[in-house]
Amino acid sequence: MQKVLSSDLWKTVRVQARKARQRKAAIAYVTRDLVGFRKGDVLVVNASTGAITNGETNARLLRTLHGKQVRLYHCADLHAKVMLLDDAAVISSGNMSSSSVDCLVEAALLTDHASTVAGVASFIEQMIQQSEELDGKHIDRLCRIKVIRRGGPGGTSGHQRRKTRIARLGDRTWLVGVHELARDPKPDEERMIAKAMTNLRHRLGEMHEDLDWIKWGVKGRFVRESREGDSIIQIVRPRGAKRPSAVWRALPVLLKQKTKHWTRMYLPPPDDNCPKMHWGKFRQMLKSLGYSRRVGPYIVHLLENDMAAAIDRHFKALGR
Repeated sequence: MQKVLSSDLWKTVRVQARKARQRKAAIAYVTRDLVGFRKGDVLVVNASTGAITNGETNARLLRTLHGKQVRLYHCADLHAKVMLLDDAAVISSGNMSSSSVDCLVEAALLTDHASTVAGVASFIEQMIQQSEELDGKHIDRLCRIKVIRRGGPGGTSGHQRRKTRIARLGDRTWLVGVHELARDPKPDEERMIAKAMTNLRHRLGEMHEDLDWIKWGVKGRFVRESREGDSIIQIVRPRGAKRPSAVWRALPVLLKQKTKHWTRMYLPPPDDNCPKMHWGKFRQMLKSLGYSRRVGPYIVHLLENDMAAAIDRHFKALGR
C-alpha cells in the first residue's frame, strides 16, 4: 500500500487509526483530535509557552487526551508531522488542526512499506527519548496561559537551546540466522537487560509488556551497520537442532545495546500480525522471488528494499 493523500488526508487517517491497535504520532501543533487517540497511545507535540500562547497547540485538548491516558510528550523544536498506525506510516504536511481540515492544502504519504515504517518508528522513538513527558500538573499550568493568537512560529524564544538530535534513521531490513539460547545471563548482563526492558516498557506503554531480544557478538557488519529502526527477519533454529524450524516476519529494532563483549537487539514480541513461516516454505518463497544468494541458519544478509517489501507481502498474506 502506498497512497498520496491531500483533501482526504484526515478522513483516511481516522479510518486507518480506528483499525489500528495502537497509534503513535509526532505532530508539532494540535488543536483538534483528528486521529482518535486512545489509552496507551503516544503523541509528541510542541507544547511550549509560545505555541500555547499563540493558539497553535491547545492546552485543553492536551488535558482531554491526558484524561484518556494518552502518553503526551513536549518537544519545543518539533516541526514534523508523522504518524505510526500499527504497520502503516503517515508522513504529512498537516498539523492536527481545524485549519488543516478546512482551509489548507495538505499532502501526505500513507504507506506500509517496511523500510519507511521502520524509519518513522525510529524517528518517533528518538523523539520520545529526548522529549519531556507531560503530566497533569504541567498540563494544568499550560491551561492557565492566556491565548493571544498572532502570526509567527510558536515556541521560539531569544535564548539558545540544544537542538533535538535525530540520528540517522534505520530503514533497512536484515535476514539473520539466530538460535535459541538458554536464557541464563550473568548478573551484570541481567541488570542491563532489566534496565533496557524497563526503559522500553515505559516508553512504549502497556502494549509491549513481553519484549524480546537477540544476542550477538561485537564484530561484523551486522553489529557495525544495524541501527534502531532497522527490521530483522529471523531464521530461527531451536536449541540443539542443526536446521532452522521457522522464519519470523520482520520486526523493528527498538533498542540496540552494545557493550565490550556483546550486543543485544531488543524487538517487540511476535504476535498475530507477525506470522511465522515454515523454513522449507520460506526457502521456496525466496526461490520464487528470484533471490539468488545462499540461505542457511548462519547467514547475515542485508536485503534490497524491493526484496524486503516482496518478502513482507508474503508474510502479510499468511496473516489474512
